[in-house]
Formats: sequence, C-alpha cells, structure tokens
Amino acid sequence: MFQVAVVIPVWNGEAVIGRCLEALSRQTIPRDAYQIIVVDNGSSDSTADIARGFAGVEVIAETRPGSYVARNLGIGRVDAPITAFTDADCTPAPDWLEQVLRAAAAHPGFGVLAGKIELLDEIAQEREVFGDYERLFSFPQAHAARGNCATANWASETAVLKQLGGFDAALKSGGDRQMALRIRAAGYPLVYVPEMVVRHPVRANRAELVRKRQRLSGGRWDRTAKRPRLAHVLGVTAVDTVRRLRRAAVSRELSLSRRLAVMLLTIELAGVAVGEFFHLAGGRKAARD
Repeated sequence: MFQVAVVIPVWNGEAVIGRCLEALSRQTIPRDAYQIIVVDNGSSDSTADIARGFAGVEVIAETRPGSYVARNLGIGRVDAPITAFTDADCTPAPDWLEQVLRAAAAHPGFGVLAGKIELLDEIAQEREVFGDYERLFSFPQAHAARGNCATANWASETAVLKQLGGFDAALKSGGDRQMALRIRAAGYPLVYVPEMVVRHPVRANRAELVRKRQRLSGGRWDRTAKRPRLAHVLGVTAVDTVRRLRRAAVSRELSLSRRLAVMLLTIELAGVAVGEFFHLAGGRKAARD
C-alpha cells in the first residue's frame, strides 16, 4: 500500500509539469511507496500528454475550473493515509516525501504539515523590486499555526481531508488558508516543517504580480461573509497594506532604496486590489487560481 500520495492540480502547465514530475520521480523513498495524481483542470495544451509520459503517474480530468475543485477530485482517488499537495510549477526537493513521512511520525494527530517554500529566480528580473516583494510577503509558511499553509507544500491525513469535505470548491483563490483554519477549528494542529522543502519560481515582473493580486483579491471577496462586504474587504486591505509597509520599512535584508521601492510597489498593488474589489462588487467573477 502507498504511504503517501501527491496531488497536483494543473491548468495549461505544459512548460512546467514535466520538471515537477521529474523531481518527484527522484524522491529518496521507494517509488512504490508513493502515489502521484495529476488533475488536469481543463488544459487546452499538451499538459495531460506530458504527464501521462511519466511512468506510474495517474492523470485524471476535472473540467470545472478551479484548483480547489481539482484537488478535491484528486483526494477522492488517494489510496494512501497521507495526502501531500504541490503545484505544477514547483520543484520538490529529493527528500521532500521522506521528510513528510518523518514529520507525520513525529507529530501524530497533525492537521497540516506546512513545509518550507524556497523562492528561486528563473528568469532575468525586470527589476529586483519584484523579487524583493515576493520574498518579503509570499508564502509565510513559518506562521502555519495561524492558518498560513500554502498548498504548494502541504501534507494532511487523507481521512481528515475527507472528513471535512475537502476544500471549498467555490473558491478560485485563498481556499488553502480557509481549509487550514477549518482543520485547526476541528482540533488538529497546523505544524511548520522547514525540512520539507519545495522550490517555487519568483514572479519577477509587474504583470505576474498584478495577476496574482487580482486572484487573491477574488479569493478574499468570495470567502467574505461579513456585510457590508465591500467595506469589509477594503478595511482588511488597508490594514494589510499598513502591515506590509511597516515590514518593508524595517527590513534588514534590503538597502534603503530597495525598501522604498518595495513600499511603492506595495501601494501600487493595494490599488490593484481596491480596483478588483469594485469590479467584483459590480458583478465580475473572481479570476481562477
């Protein structure tokens, strides 16, 4: 029987899925100890064909858009007691799954094991500020206990995921934090495991960061129940922006000029979020993750 399963949702990922699966093929635990499930989320390119080219990889299709509905389908096909998630553009370290199993043994009754996400530069940066911004604010896995658990590097007991009904399939973004908080509310701890390492590319240009902020804003909008809805999300964005400005201002990792550049970008992206919220309030649907 498999010890752990890896579920990877993917949409038009022909440029990256092969690298992810190649890294998974080189894990330090025996190949028959883990299951790999790729959920093709309506790709129009050769993603599914590339994935099928890897021995032992199960490829299934979910035509409803959204990475969370795709993950839920994958969970239903898992034959292992532990389910791990990563993204198609990520590269797991060779001992990633070995560390997942070690952490599971060390933390019986865990809810989520949130691993370290290392950001790497793949392309020549348009400007270093975009990489600086990503490194300061993306994937705060070290604060997993607060619900900051990204599905780029996540493991849970399969039974817990099924017991809670999986992720909220209606969300296009932000469903990982929501699911982590539901798991915590059910009495299962959220644990940061820095030995579990996955590498994720930096979004090193303005267009990528704008798209990401629009997706995240859509996720926040969809999961906000408080009314008045628009006023609430704008208030949360204002508080979050102030916190980010403060963090950038006191960063010891960056020179003064780079801190100022990150602060200006923070304000610009806050404006992107505000604009997106007004579009959503007018009836536009949230962008998919």
